Amino acid sequence: NIGIIMAALIQDSQFVSFFIYNPTLGPKEGTEHQKLLYYRPEEETLNRKVRNIGLCEALVNFTRTFSPDKPCEAVHTQRLRQVFFEPETNIWMVLTVSVPWVEVVNNGERSFEYHDSHVKDTVMQATLQRSYSMFKLFNGSFANITKQFGVEGLRRRLEKFFSRYLVTVEVGKLDIFSIFQGIQFLPLDKYMYLKVHCFVNLVETTFRNIQRTVLVYGDQLVWSGLEQEDIKIFYQYLLSWLFPSHFGSDFLSNISTLAQGGPPSVAPSNQPHTGSFLIGHSGTTSSSAEGGKSPWVYILVDGILQSCRLFVYNAGSATMCFFVQCDQAAPMEEFCKRLGTFLAPRLSQIARDIVEFCSKTRQPQVEQQYRFVYFNEMNLAVKSPLLSRKPPYFGITKEMMLLLTEINEEYDRLDEGETIMRTLADFWVVCRKSGHRRFFIILTQKSANFAEITEEVRRLCQREFTNIFFLD
Repeated sequence: NIGIIMAALIQDSQFVSFFIYNPTLGPKEGTEHQKLLYYRPEEETLNRKVRNIGLCEALVNFTRTFSPDKPCEAVHTQRLRQVFFEPETNIWMVLTVSVPWVEVVNNGERSFEYHDSHVKDTVMQATLQRSYSMFKLFNGSFANITKQFGVEGLRRRLEKFFSRYLVTVEVGKLDIFSIFQGIQFLPLDKYMYLKVHCFVNLVETTFRNIQRTVLVYGDQLVWSGLEQEDIKIFYQYLLSWLFPSHFGSDFLSNISTLAQGGPPSVAPSNQPHTGSFLIGHSGTTSSSAEGGKSPWVYILVDGILQSCRLFVYNAGSATMCFFVQCDQAAPMEEFCKRLGTFLAPRLSQIARDIVEFCSKTRQPQVEQQYRFVYFNEMNLAVKSPLLSRKPPYFGITKEMMLLLTEINEEYDRLDEGETIMRTLADFWVVCRKSGHRRFFIILTQKSANFAEITEEVRRLCQREFTNIFFLD
């Protein structure tokens, strides 16, 4: 009975507070509240907000004595976890979450057990970094905003962005993929890649004011002209916000496994596609941010952060994103009409070509007794059946994901390494780091021995990663 009560009353990690402050503001007594740039929950009293910022400032100053380059990064208490991130000089972001707990009943007495190990600093840090990168993508850096609009202008930008962004962060669902923030690439052969390359060059040559282009098929990246730092966060924006707001969850569910053996989910080649703007056309009824109008985004161009207008055009399962350099008040209606007319037949044909290519190269789907996670730090490539929007053959528990996260943290300190273990539930876990590549596999072969597991992993690598070299 105790076990049933514990399972019924378990409380996952939850959001507690998030704030941004500048310790150089409000230096005099009585002006400490000026350090505050943004704070959630908003209903907190001003005194409470000031006290929390003061405590964080004291922790940072104290730990800086021992580690000038890396002051306070996280604070652990029994019930709370607090993580710190300084994205720009003298601008601190602080996230506080609750520690998961279970209510235990023993001889009629109730008590709480807190599971501190279920909250990982690396996951929370990655969440803060992602929130800053997303803000920077659509608003520019904190320093540039302050320079142009002052501190009050920065506060308004922070309020407008984070009041909408924070509600999308589900603290209890963050895991190892939140750390990687990787990209799923669509594997193409040389002929298909050359066709895509030529198409992108044709578009950029025809429309000279297009600075950078991104091409996505379903949820897989086909082409990107962005710097790695920019495509990392822009890809997350597409999958987490733009696509779900336009197509719903079924869109990605139907096509996310196409290259891995799923059936084509777009119209056959004898049926024409009609394209449309998701972002950028003034006449669209888009439900995205900015109401369908092209927002300003900030990307690196030749190493310099520049502002561009974002236009997103979709045809079938292919989506092209354009970063266009133009004047602030420049009318873009004529540009959109010309671009849409140019793209409609050509992008639809590219989408059909990709469907045909994937149909020829896909492998038959079979239920496997394993789950794996692969990540390459150099190009941010991530591959895993756990990313599929369709239900897996067998699930992976949250405890197993925590185990993978812990091993990944250990691998942060190593250049090479391999771990083979058997869990209490008789699952085999094999992890390997080779250079910038990380590979995790979970097998359900409970009766297998060490030698059989080693051989099974070798076969899996040959089957799933034929073009990737792992040190043995």
